Amino acid sequence: MPERDAKRILLVEDDATISDLVAYNLRRAGYEVLQEHNGRSGLQSALTKDVDLVLMDLMLPALDGWRPAER
Repeated sequence: MPERDAKRILLVEDDATISDLVAYNLRRAGYEVLQEHNGRSGLQSALTKDVDLVLMDLMLPALDGWRPAER
């Protein structure tokens, strides 16, 4: 797998305004940002995409940031 220049962050936040603001500032700081808006899609992306860090809101729809996912 080729190496990426920028570190990739997965941002999981259901509030679009907050998500876009955080993503904007992370991109300005040189990071690549992937955004998801609920716990289930965030978990799927975390498991299938090559990310260096996951920033996850604790209170999310579909699957919150507190409980482990049921498989």
